[in-house]
Amino acid sequence: MSSQRFGSDSRVHDAIVVGAGLAGLTAAKSLIDAGLDVVVLEADERPGGRLKTDRVGGFLLDHGFQVYLTGYQKAKEVLDLGGLKLKSFHPGAMVRIGNAWHTVKDPIRSPWNRMLLDAIRTLQAPVATWNDLWTLQRYRQSLMRLPVEEVLKSRGKSTLERLREVGFSERIIDRFFRPFLGGIFLDSSLNIDSARMEYVFREMGLSTAALPAGGIQAIPEQICSSWKPGVLRLNTTVGEITDTGVKLSDGTQVKGIQVVIATEASGAKRLLGDRLPIPEKLAWNATTCLYFAIDRSSAPTREPILWLNGNLADPLREGQVESDFFAINHVAFPSLVQASYAPRGQVLASVNINRTIPIDADALVAKVRSELELWFGWTVTSWRHLRTYVVPYAFINPSEPLWTRELRGDMPGNGRIVTCGDYMQTSSIEGAIQSGLLAAKECLISRAQESNLGAERSLGKR
Repeated sequence: MSSQRFGSDSRVHDAIVVGAGLAGLTAAKSLIDAGLDVVVLEADERPGGRLKTDRVGGFLLDHGFQVYLTGYQKAKEVLDLGGLKLKSFHPGAMVRIGNAWHTVKDPIRSPWNRMLLDAIRTLQAPVATWNDLWTLQRYRQSLMRLPVEEVLKSRGKSTLERLREVGFSERIIDRFFRPFLGGIFLDSSLNIDSARMEYVFREMGLSTAALPAGGIQAIPEQICSSWKPGVLRLNTTVGEITDTGVKLSDGTQVKGIQVVIATEASGAKRLLGDRLPIPEKLAWNATTCLYFAIDRSSAPTREPILWLNGNLADPLREGQVESDFFAINHVAFPSLVQASYAPRGQVLASVNINRTIPIDADALVAKVRSELELWFGWTVTSWRHLRTYVVPYAFINPSEPLWTRELRGDMPGNGRIVTCGDYMQTSSIEGAIQSGLLAAKECLISRAQESNLGAERSLGKR
């Protein structure tokens, strides 16, 4: 990979990919594998978009809690999953109701020697009714039998409306779905479109949530690891689309026959304007993630499982607006899944809140620590704060679905523009990869058509 600046580039590339997030990297890889001359331009200092990992004192800190679902189908076509050395969380969760913790697991997915115990504990937990558990099994099975395309067609309702329609009680909605789905979509109000929820719910029924040994950034890094120097150009901002390619913010011209716009949604809108039919203002869900280091002997668990806040609906029932109160949504311990996330003898805790908190950094850490003490006891006082990540643009929450609105158009100079990004699919790793594959396919089809047209013209002249 190369991050150096470059001067005037007189070569005409087959394709220019703007943005080195997962969609852009996937599109570029497909085009490179097809033998095309491709250049990828990325404004950031590293590839991956929102998939970022920092190394801090021997810990791997992802920018916000992110996982890879092992059932992703398109991702398997692009990634070497063996090379990522994925390891998974245990299915299920510990759910906090009042001041107590309760086990919620699907005993069918538990190890054979724990099936009975997990079933008993789940049935005893004040999280779901018997009817809820029966409805959950039927609902999950029905989604798993449907192809993805059919799942995505059932849009237009909020997740909350859909869960009630399926027949779930308010108890399981408030105590399980709000923190569980809220942790995925960063919105415990459950206003996300139900089609996106059902897609993720389907995938989770077919897979487990996993982490790569090298952190979440290992996924995009793997895609571009074998590229020749100069293909990926970091610290390179595109200012505008031109008749013959793109112009960088420093005035440098880069020429290309095709341009793939693979930036996040607002960046694509800046470059394409009205040619990209999405709203000027897009709603984003934010996340705040705090990491703590714990001596292994003081860790509250040894099991790689999520810890969910089942009390999120209590302030809402008391008439408070969600934005007016503060609460942890969930806690995870990534190093219990992947030992590489923490030095030997240490455990990494990831504490996640579904919005940004308008207080200073020290006050935030103190407030989070006080809530964690209620969760896990006095040993939290020994937890060492490592870093806080505030991600205001973590998950796009459009007012209407965007995944069928990919732009395919002509440049004034007779080239082609294609757009891609996870916001056009399912706002996930799988969605980003799928969108990148579709963009590359469109580029190759357009190239073949131009080649055939050129051959026909040549034969006509004879």
